[in-house]
Amino acid sequence: MLNQEMLNKLRHMKMTGIAEALEQQEQDPGYEELSFQERLNLLVDWEYSKRQHNRLQLLISQAKFQNPDACVEDINYAIDRKLDRNLILELASCNYIPHGQNIVIVGATGAGKSYIAQALGQAACRRLISTKYIQLPDLLEELRIAKDKGPDVFTRLRKQYVKCGLLIIDEWLLFPICIEDTENLLSIIDRRKNLRPTIVVSQLEPAEWLDQIPVHLAAESITDRVSTKAHRITIKGTKSMRSI
Repeated sequence: MLNQEMLNKLRHMKMTGIAEALEQQEQDPGYEELSFQERLNLLVDWEYSKRQHNRLQLLISQAKFQNPDACVEDINYAIDRKLDRNLILELASCNYIPHGQNIVIVGATGAGKSYIAQALGQAACRRLISTKYIQLPDLLEELRIAKDKGPDVFTRLRKQYVKCGLLIIDEWLLFPICIEDTENLLSIIDRRKNLRPTIVVSQLEPAEWLDQIPVHLAAESITDRVSTKAHRITIKGTKSMRSI
């Protein structure tokens, strides 16, 4: 019989995986044929797997994906989309992240840009890398509100976006932005350059971003920091993925 007090202590120490594994071993006589070392290894493996799973679920929740079910395995490689499968699978390995390399995803409305970006974000979460997904208008609004509350609030919020392992910005420069937004955006992009990767999702080519930013030097700086040497995913095709 399992000692209930021991189980309670395990749960109090947040070792619920071991507690669950012990209860399973108690119910299955087959475990009695294993040595103490073998059973202990199973207990530790169960606890480790449970903690990894919980960590993954927390990262996915904190990423705030619009589509938390997006995954690389389900990307549609229809011929007319002209997607480079090898490139996407390489990016899904997340080797670009330690090198701070950005990704630019370009395509028409409904092309499935956001899905691919979030699938790559999901791949990062699976490797326990902190990830954040946000649309540019929402990011800029958050920064404006924080700045109105004072420099300390603004600095704390900016630090969150600067420090996250992978930042995904959707709806990138779909509309022109103002001077204040330009300053705030540059302050994040500049601090992430070559340190932590950013994925931007846009309907516009990088050369067209310049027209959306009112300060010429800032426009060049933002465009250069995001797109130069970035991995590029261009989605072709006329069929909207939203209809599938």
